[in-house]
Amino acid sequence: MKHKGSMFDPLRILKALYKEVYDIASYVNMLQTEYSCNIAMFQDGDPKTFGTFLSHLLVCIQKDGKPLHSHPSFVQFSSQREIVARVIQRICEKKKRNVLSFGYGLIDENSLSHVKYASNICNFSPNQTTATVSTSILWETLLTRLGDDVMMHLLENCSLFVMVPPSCCYQVSGQPIYNLSKDDKCFPLRIKQRYPMTLNNIFHEVRRKALNFRNKFFKRNCWKTKLLNKYKDLKKGRVIHKNQQTHPNKTNSLEMTTQRRQTKRQRMDTCPVSNKRMKILHNENTMNSLFVKQDLKTEALNEEYLPHLKTDSFDGCSNFPIAVMQESYQQEPGKKLNDCNVIKKCSGGNGDKDVPSQVQSLKPVSTPESKVSLSKILIDFSTLLYCSKVYKGGFPDTFLLNKLERTSSGIQKLIQAIFISSNLFKSCYDHQYPDERSLKKLPKRYWQIRDVFRELIENHKKCPYMALLNKHCPRFTSVFSHQKKDLTVKAFSEFGTKQSYSNTMANTIPFTSKQDFNNELMESGNFTSVSQRTITETCESLYEPLKETKIIKDEFCLLTLLKQHSSVWQVYMFVRVCLQKVVPGTLWGSSRNKRCFLRNVKNLIYSVKYDKISLSELMRKIRVEDCSWIRLKSTRFVSVSEHVLREQNLSKFIYWLMNTYVAQLLKSFFYITETLFQKNKLFFFRKELWKRIQNIGLRKHFENVQLRLMSSQEMQDLEQQNSDYFISSLRFVPKSSGLRPIAKLCCMLGAQPSNECRNKKIQHFNSRVRNLFSVLNYERSKKSEIVGASVFGLDDIYKRWKKFVLEFQESKDKVKFYFVKADVKSAYDTIPHSKLKEVVSKLIQRSTEEHYCIRRYATVWMDSAGKMRKLFKQHVSTMNDFFPGINEFASHLQDCSIMRNTILVEQSLSLNENSEDLLSFLEQLICSHILRINNNYYMQCCGIPQGSILSSLLCSLCYGDMENCIFRGVEENGILMRFTDDFLLVTPHLEHAKLFLRMLTKGIPQYGCSLSPHKTAVNFPVDDVPEFSEVKTYPAHCLFPWCGLLFDTQTLEVYCDYSSYARTSIHSSLTFCHSNSAGNNMREKLIRILKLKCHHLFLDLKVNSQRTVYINVYKIFLLQAYRFHVCVLQLPFHQGIRSNPAFFLNVISEMAPCLYTLLKICNKDLTIGFKVASGSIPFEAVQWLSYHAFTTKLTVHKATYKCLLGPLKRCEAWLSGKLLHEKVHLLRAVTNGSLHKDFSTVLS
Repeated sequence: MKHKGSMFDPLRILKALYKEVYDIASYVNMLQTEYSCNIAMFQDGDPKTFGTFLSHLLVCIQKDGKPLHSHPSFVQFSSQREIVARVIQRICEKKKRNVLSFGYGLIDENSLSHVKYASNICNFSPNQTTATVSTSILWETLLTRLGDDVMMHLLENCSLFVMVPPSCCYQVSGQPIYNLSKDDKCFPLRIKQRYPMTLNNIFHEVRRKALNFRNKFFKRNCWKTKLLNKYKDLKKGRVIHKNQQTHPNKTNSLEMTTQRRQTKRQRMDTCPVSNKRMKILHNENTMNSLFVKQDLKTEALNEEYLPHLKTDSFDGCSNFPIAVMQESYQQEPGKKLNDCNVIKKCSGGNGDKDVPSQVQSLKPVSTPESKVSLSKILIDFSTLLYCSKVYKGGFPDTFLLNKLERTSSGIQKLIQAIFISSNLFKSCYDHQYPDERSLKKLPKRYWQIRDVFRELIENHKKCPYMALLNKHCPRFTSVFSHQKKDLTVKAFSEFGTKQSYSNTMANTIPFTSKQDFNNELMESGNFTSVSQRTITETCESLYEPLKETKIIKDEFCLLTLLKQHSSVWQVYMFVRVCLQKVVPGTLWGSSRNKRCFLRNVKNLIYSVKYDKISLSELMRKIRVEDCSWIRLKSTRFVSVSEHVLREQNLSKFIYWLMNTYVAQLLKSFFYITETLFQKNKLFFFRKELWKRIQNIGLRKHFENVQLRLMSSQEMQDLEQQNSDYFISSLRFVPKSSGLRPIAKLCCMLGAQPSNECRNKKIQHFNSRVRNLFSVLNYERSKKSEIVGASVFGLDDIYKRWKKFVLEFQESKDKVKFYFVKADVKSAYDTIPHSKLKEVVSKLIQRSTEEHYCIRRYATVWMDSAGKMRKLFKQHVSTMNDFFPGINEFASHLQDCSIMRNTILVEQSLSLNENSEDLLSFLEQLICSHILRINNNYYMQCCGIPQGSILSSLLCSLCYGDMENCIFRGVEENGILMRFTDDFLLVTPHLEHAKLFLRMLTKGIPQYGCSLSPHKTAVNFPVDDVPEFSEVKTYPAHCLFPWCGLLFDTQTLEVYCDYSSYARTSIHSSLTFCHSNSAGNNMREKLIRILKLKCHHLFLDLKVNSQRTVYINVYKIFLLQAYRFHVCVLQLPFHQGIRSNPAFFLNVISEMAPCLYTLLKICNKDLTIGFKVASGSIPFEAVQWLSYHAFTTKLTVHKATYKCLLGPLKRCEAWLSGKLLHEKVHLLRAVTNGSLHKDFSTVLS
């Protein structure tokens, strides 16, 4: 993956991350001044290389860095090797993270490579950077000038970087830079990027008109201004009068008399106003005047700096729509002017401001406060997934409340676990009690709440969990009677007809049971006027009791069971009633606190796979004073420290209740998993229900995959071998047509080592897999023909499709194209091992022994928003093109234009990966894949396991060899592409299309390839061929779907296929960060997603027509509007649009400049827009599409976005006046609702 880095050079990045940054000469000068010594860094006779080395060496000091001791010696007593060894030994003993010690560790019983000069450390991985520091004559010379103490201080306590011209550097020592500021904003927001075109007079006119309107607005409130001015003059007169009395010689008596008269007149003219009213008026006028000054300052700054500076958004366009919308918003009657100010309610945090009114300079990052913020303590819902073990009684025996008895010792252990052993807060209050093991008696604060927590334990012991579960999440039989079966088949057929417009399979299983009908009513929110009993009776009248049937197909049974998952509402009601029965009312404090917590429980259950909830959200609106049990004594006066301690104790209890009790409740009674047809949305299955589903999945897996049961003798023989064999377990992910098996490493063969040892071995195993993957990709890039028609992403598809389209356009002949889409049935499970080994041996030849060098490194750079970005990479080379030093490697990457303005951190270097070992390891992975199923062990005899990073690549290699051998010549004058196991053939020859389809239909057994008929489609009639009867036929001219793309079969233009979003909530495909800067995170997430969607394949005018590009752009914006709505709903603390409309208008306005920048990059050889809203795709047209898309979506939720719709519509009308009539007519045509029916079923 290539990245160009950022506009920030490494030196500026380092200054933003570290407290102090020096070059080595400046650092030595500082030492000379501080310690009154004379150090000659560069002496006569030194080579030029040493001078260059000194000019490139940087010394960085962290804010909490340890200073040099008071009496350092500037004399050398040791060699550079000894210095480095001693520093590494000290780092390893202190267990610190330091780049210098990468690849080194303390000696244990398995250590082989000992380090000279250091008795208790070993070297387990080469570290070329450390080796250079130890052996280089340049570092040795530097040691002679600085001495042992200074050199050891630099290597251990400072961060050293070496510049690599022209614009990169690499780290030598210190804490890894990618760990310093994890996802923190290191630079303040500032004007960064330049407008692509000169601001025209219309923009300035709009700004001027808006400013005039503000002045008129102030005149409407002139009575406030007059009243306040008189109040100020009155106050000023009193002050002057007092000063004149103090200094009578400086003031004429006549002037004093005149001043008194004026003051008296002012008193007569002024109506009596209270002091409170005066303060309110003063505050209002101050806010208004500040707002005007800020706007004037911003406008002056824009006029002065815009020709020279860069905007806060993206390369693309002027930012004037922001001004238009903000000014339009200010024109709405009945709104206070200070409501339009950009406030921090949504973004929050320090430094999280909107577009500032002046250019700010770079400043060092402020370190976080010592007190842990509640917003940084997160509860991750993904930890609850995939727990399928069924426990007797529901909860596991290791659960805390299960282990504790209703004795004083049990109560004490519970209180200790919740309050004393908790490490949520790192403050002085948490350390006033000793460790729980040495705590013999509870402090008085906790001793007085024993009875409450005894009641909690008793309630847990008495709670009928299974009865409550059966009541709120009832069980249903797995199959229907014959009559019910007919009804279900009819429901399936109707569902297929309903989804036929999308040309894809259904994304959601239809509701066919009483439970699902009940769920649908509940989740739709239409049950407020109908009682639960009425709904149940209605369901029972529609669905009769289901009866078991002995003989039924697994497919039907499986789909029936999958439809019986518990809805999130049912799960919430179960958790709710459990909390009501277990948690005593005293612990809630009040019904308000209880409602707040239950609301957060509901939000947690409704969340998606990667969502998190912060402790600050859990504590929102919970009143500490309502909870009398956390008080030490009841007093009227509460000190600050006492209040903080009460708040922390209540936070600990709330955190324990959610993260321990509620989490374990869900894990114990439900199997929670995502699906393949609802993206990241979570589904809840009762444990016994999931066990039946899993059994059916295992039976189907045995039918599809060749598994051989291993005998106990075979297992013993494998245990006696020196190789570590890893055992995988299967988990199943539901999909629309069944289950997909996913293999995951779970344990090692034989006696299980400790968890630490096992994790190290699994980590080493995964490292070998990554090395093999990198080597295979390296060889694939050298021999691209071996993968045949394989494409590995949109970039590959774009390159091949563009080449094909341009060749077709050059011919200028009207050609009819025939499309064939084919999908291989169970591709991963049917590849023969013998054929796969044969194909891989062509890529990595066993006869020619090759040694590969694998370098792992991290790259750190700053994006345009000022956030630190990091990427971990692997680089593979052979001894012929190997760069031994990181310096040469960084220069090579810059020469190849792969990166710039980037900081490199070398992590490891492997020099002994030979082809023989790699092939042996690959054969072990393929041929010795052991699965543990129901305490039995099976060897997979055919196919490759799904879930590994190697799976897709190995499948592409196998089918690529098949294409080179069998399908040679099929793509004559056409194109053949394959994404893993999905084929697409586009050819002008009907005979080639039918031949290709016939060969796949018959199957190719030597490669394990057989066609899946129901996933195969063509755009030509195949009724005359009997074997093609199940193939789906599209019209000759249509939008042909393939892998999320829609191809125009006549013009070869490309659209994005949004049918995968049908009947799917956008929330299930979008994760949201609940942090203290949620507003800025929302803006950055929307921009990142927009960049991903704006691919060259959809925006290139050489591939697509102008109309097609407009349609693609509009659909991208429309999907962004859906995401925007979901993000607004997910803002923490129920922040709404009305709290800060200008911020949300600013977020919307940034979409168009971002997309237009990418559009210009895609068409850099073309001129797509001019200054006067003309050209093929002017910027104003993209803005119009953006505002129209957001208006279309937000109008559906008019009550929520009323304050945004007016500005958006006015801005859209203003842009329509600027654009040509023909262009406006085209834009209205491409935004016609009939072209975007695929969005009508998207759920938000």
